Amino acid sequence: MPRRLALLWLALALFGVSVLLVVRGSNRPRWSTLREGIEFASLRGDPWCRRGSSEIAVLRLDPARVRLRVLHYTRQPDHTPLSIVEWQRRTDAIAVFNAGQYYPDLSYMGLLVSDGEPVSARLHPQFKAALVASPGEGGRAAHVLDLNRHPLDPASPGWREVAQSFMLFDGQGAPRIRKTDLVANRTVVGEDRRGRLVVITSEGGYTLWDFARLLQHAPLGLTHAMAMDGGYEAELCVSVGGFHYASFGRWKGTGDAPEAPGAVVPLPAVVAVLAP
Repeated sequence: MPRRLALLWLALALFGVSVLLVVRGSNRPRWSTLREGIEFASLRGDPWCRRGSSEIAVLRLDPARVRLRVLHYTRQPDHTPLSIVEWQRRTDAIAVFNAGQYYPDLSYMGLLVSDGEPVSARLHPQFKAALVASPGEGGRAAHVLDLNRHPLDPASPGWREVAQSFMLFDGQGAPRIRKTDLVANRTVVGEDRRGRLVVITSEGGYTLWDFARLLQHAPLGLTHAMAMDGGYEAELCVSVGGFHYASFGRWKGTGDAPEAPGAVVPLPAVVAVLAP
């Protein structure tokens, strides 16, 4: 019996080592510079991916060299939600990704500020993160804020662009989400040790807990991260020169068909990455 127990522990230890090697070794991202301040890479999410492709797109941004805009359909001339491809074509953005969550009537869940004007002026009491850009006093900057440490005043947030959502893990490495079995595509925005923003979108389905663990172990240098909307709405579109990439949400939840038409899902709110 002791020998059998020892063999069991050895097998578990070897499995743990193999998991770390998958993430830290062979899964080291190879960055491509798309233009100054913008890099793209991909990761594989094995063994955490539950459904679909394990590929994960990673867009790394230097806030001093790009401009982030929060966009909402009510501020567009036709007042019509657009697909991610339509948003990219309309704005001619370098990249576009989905913003946070919204209600069935397409109103935003939480604080949303676009070009200094509030679209949704109420803080969501349970969402403790915000992607912010363009400080009110001028200049180019962008951050992922932990609202437990850096609260925002919705009447005067101090940033011209704000999209509130929820923390995935904080600066102390603590997870800020519950363990559930909900599997979906994920969009996450993190900040690394050099203050760069890292936009991450999965091509397949993950639980939030597993996705947080994956990103904390991945060689991205993330200090903290927030989760945007998931499911069909987890989308990223990148177009720079001759480089083009698009990922459309395919997994909304357990049991959904893998070929869900995420590319045509209308998104009421997006974040656009623009040249300065």
